[in-house]
Amino acid sequence: MDTLQGQFLIAPPAMIEPNFHRTIVLVLQHDESGALGLILNRPTNSEIDSIWEVMTGTSLSNEGVLYVGGPVDGPIMMLHTCPEYSEQEILSGVYVSSRKTNLAKLVSEKALPYKVFSGYAGWAEGQLDAELQQGGWLVTPATPNDIFSMNAEDPWKLLCERMGHTVLQVATGQNQIPPNPEIN
Repeated sequence: MDTLQGQFLIAPPAMIEPNFHRTIVLVLQHDESGALGLILNRPTNSEIDSIWEVMTGTSLSNEGVLYVGGPVDGPIMMLHTCPEYSEQEILSGVYVSSRKTNLAKLVSEKALPYKVFSGYAGWAEGQLDAELQQGGWLVTPATPNDIFSMNAEDPWKLLCERMGHTVLQVATGQNQIPPNPEIN
């Protein structure tokens, strides 16, 4: 089994399921027991400092938004670039943490790029693989720049345009655009 850890799952244009419509999911874990990921492009209206105060009882002066990581309730998770406070390396230079002590140390490092998530996306054994075989997701490599610089108005559209040909194939069922579009 090839792991998809460190890859993006891009919801294809035809996906209408509300939890994943037009989403970009970073796969944190993918093995025989299932898969786990975080939706990167679902910001909430909540600031990190408000959730931090609820979690710790202390205030935080950092700016940033809390993201909905997926439809499954779970711990607060943070993607970041500091190996010292990581619990797992997702891809080269990108780490995840959920322990409160690590989160506290990371938010105090104001210069580090990070994203904070509530909830996650999860798949049972074989579920993600079945969805992939049915064309339920587009897959492309993730980069730290994509993860931490996803500030475009529509990052899903931006990644789909970058993937271009793959999106066309999934959406239309064709491998290429005919040389003469009138044939369509």
